[in-house]
Amino acid sequence: MMITASEIFHMDKLISVEELQEKLNKKENVFILDVRPSEQRAEWKIEGSEHVDAYRQLKAGDETALDLVAIPDDSTVVTVCAAGKTSLLASVLLQRKGIDAYSLDGGMKAWNYAWNTAEMKSTQAKIIQVRRAAKGVLSYIVGSGKEAIVIDAALEPEVYLNIARQNGWTIKYVADTHIHADYVSRTRDLAKASIATHVFIEHANVEYCYSPIKNGQYLKFGDVALEVIHTPGHTMESVSFRLGDAAVFTGDTLFVDGIGRPDLKADPDEAIKRSELLFRSLQRLSKLNVGTLVLPAHASTAVPFNNQLIGATIETLKDKLEVLRMSEIDFIKYTASRIPPTPPNYLTIAALNRQGSYHGYTPANLEAGGNHCAIA
Repeated sequence: MMITASEIFHMDKLISVEELQEKLNKKENVFILDVRPSEQRAEWKIEGSEHVDAYRQLKAGDETALDLVAIPDDSTVVTVCAAGKTSLLASVLLQRKGIDAYSLDGGMKAWNYAWNTAEMKSTQAKIIQVRRAAKGVLSYIVGSGKEAIVIDAALEPEVYLNIARQNGWTIKYVADTHIHADYVSRTRDLAKASIATHVFIEHANVEYCYSPIKNGQYLKFGDVALEVIHTPGHTMESVSFRLGDAAVFTGDTLFVDGIGRPDLKADPDEAIKRSELLFRSLQRLSKLNVGTLVLPAHASTAVPFNNQLIGATIETLKDKLEVLRMSEIDFIKYTASRIPPTPPNYLTIAALNRQGSYHGYTPANLEAGGNHCAIA
């Protein structure tokens, strides 16, 4: 199947990430058709999309490649591939069949930065969970009165600044829970753009200046304060932030369906030491009030546009996750047996986050793909 020059000239059926994001936020009827190879689909996807492994057929010009796909009536049809080229072939093929189809401009590489939100209110604070939909990366704005803190910024500063403005907040603090390895942190960018105080746990192994905070310290803003809890293990500098008995922001230490991997960038002996530290950190978190909501820095899958907060109470996780009920010896054996291979880009991303600059790199190229920070 060759696209003719005329078809290319008249190709106005591209849809941008922002346009698709808006349609999903508005709950419009959208049929998203992913035509990538299955191995790419398994790595990351758009939640709710349909999949047909048609990449090779489309590239070979097979006009029957999408014949078995059932397209629902009254839907906006959007085709998706890795970078937006093969999906263009798919959209043209569907248009030849009389279907009004669009190709996602830039493909999954561009969709990497699509985002949506969910929120909750505690007695004196409002929590907004900002979710990068494809990677399942979660960051937070916690606001009280006229002030706010941003935890684990993962998008451009303007995203957080706009949300803060809409809620009448000034960003007082910005913080990372740890040195991230699966995405380039935007916390330093946000600190500069917002003139907020950039805090990090004392003695963190980074090459930039920040305001050090200590275990047990409280960060006060508005009418509330976050308690700093040093929870090493996933990384040595990992911290959690507790908002009273309402919520705890656990970074990559504790997820709603697993725990953080303790091995990244570590030799076997160091990995065991980190496992011991992670066990103790998880025990510390497990002893928080059972109704405390755990809000992690990641989801294990793509995030839907459903406005439902990704989190679970301490009580729920203690019942759900056997790993939280293990002895220390069993825990170390379990983590050692479950550690997945380290993706090559993680070492590069961690190094950039440690130096506090990604000059000379394009984050989208480094960040493509799902996250692999958890042990299920």
